[in-house]
Amino acid sequence: VVLLTRGCSTESGSVGLNEEVLVGEKAAPFAVPLAMSDLDGDANVDPDQACQVEGSDVLRICDYFDRPLVMSFWFTKGASSCIEQQDVFDDVAAQFRNRAGFVSINVRDDRDRVRELIGEHGWKVTVGYDRDGAVSNIYKVGGCPTFLFFRQGGVMEKAEIGSTTEEELAAQVRSLIDGQQENR
Repeated sequence: VVLLTRGCSTESGSVGLNEEVLVGEKAAPFAVPLAMSDLDGDANVDPDQACQVEGSDVLRICDYFDRPLVMSFWFTKGASSCIEQQDVFDDVAAQFRNRAGFVSINVRDDRDRVRELIGEHGWKVTVGYDRDGAVSNIYKVGGCPTFLFFRQGGVMEKAEIGSTTEEELAAQVRSLIDGQQENR
């Protein structure tokens, strides 16, 4: 499987800081290697090809559009609270796993270190590896952690940057799920 990078966003703004950036828009398609896999490659962000990438070692965002989705972006360089926030994210994902999708995207860290962290912390959430930062660029990630909330079908409902508690994140996920049920 070959993953290719194509076209990063050139629009200004950071999701979560500027509520108009990407909120209400359909999620940009992408495919990235799973952090724990041996697949070596950059993200595929080609809107016509990303969701067609095949393999059990690939995270394709399109596979998560059948229900509400919460996506976390994180990195370790210069962001001391990001690892602890992934603990919170993983705990909340365990609570709501049957009602929403959860994916975690590591941005530009050393892959061996990412694998160590997954093992040390026992994270169960699916972690994608954005080696070149292409996915974080199209989603305008400017801080760590960044949480993105999508309605079923992949439309962004909300974005937040910064630390949160398990209770706060669980309330946001519950609201996303409940809002989805109201719209049925």
